[in-house]
Amino acid sequence: MTSPQPCPLTVATTDGIELSASRLGRSDTAATIVYVHGLLTDASYWTPLTQHLHHQLGGAIGQITYDQRGHGGSAWPTRSTGTTLRHLADDLDIVLAHATGAVILAAHSAGSLVTHAYVKHYPERACALSGLVLFNGSCEFPEFPSLPKHFLRIAARMRRLRHSRFDGIAAAGYALLERRFRRLSEQLGSKAPLIAGQRRGDPRVLADLLHSCSAHFLEPATAAAMRSIPSFVLSAERDRVVPPTQSLRLADAIWADYEIVPGAGHSLPHTDPQTAGAAILQALEVAYRDENSGAPARGARP
Repeated sequence: MTSPQPCPLTVATTDGIELSASRLGRSDTAATIVYVHGLLTDASYWTPLTQHLHHQLGGAIGQITYDQRGHGGSAWPTRSTGTTLRHLADDLDIVLAHATGAVILAAHSAGSLVTHAYVKHYPERACALSGLVLFNGSCEFPEFPSLPKHFLRIAARMRRLRHSRFDGIAAAGYALLERRFRRLSEQLGSKAPLIAGQRRGDPRVLADLLHSCSAHFLEPATAAAMRSIPSFVLSAERDRVVPPTQSLRLADAIWADYEIVPGAGHSLPHTDPQTAGAAILQALEVAYRDENSGAPARGARP
């Protein structure tokens, strides 16, 4: 069967950054999945999963993927503009405006931190979501046990050069960092700890987001708000970026259904679209059941 081609979407952020986005499926479907990728990758990460679900459901649902600012085909901010999780949350809110029907938000790795920021800054709209599926997610920055300890120390030192007269040196350092990850990703394929995106990203955005993400933690009030959204957390037994213990803490904090996938690695939704797709289908089933039964919100356990 020929793989369907997604239709491009025009998405402009509040500060004028144009995001590269696309929709698979019709624009008037009764349900839409919106995908949030992690650091060092882009919307292409979701292709195996979106194609799998499109074929399995016969195109009955809409699926929206997008490149975050400074990633993939999206525009880069100006050199002097900083990028934070709040910027990514604002961008996500604009992307979600293109979704129709019941909306399921799916995120991977550091993309889960973007969902935290979205719920924190847009609590009323977030509570209207029909489901949340977090792959290899966490309450805080990934522990990354496969990464040498000196790596983050070097990255932090380079970050201090950002927005100074040595900004160009910082950008060059982070560009080198991304190239090394990209080369490793290409060499190891599906076994790579991180699967890089198809295009290189903005090194200044990477520097800013590493700083913003490393200082992030899931606040109790945000976790409480997320409990009203039917949520599913999938972790991977062999994840060397976000250990299963991190994902389990997230699931406990937001009262999500939790599953650990045996033998899987950090790129679970990319390398195992069948398992990832089953979680999204479960979220869709819960959304459909709640909509037709008038079920109470998930904010309190029985």
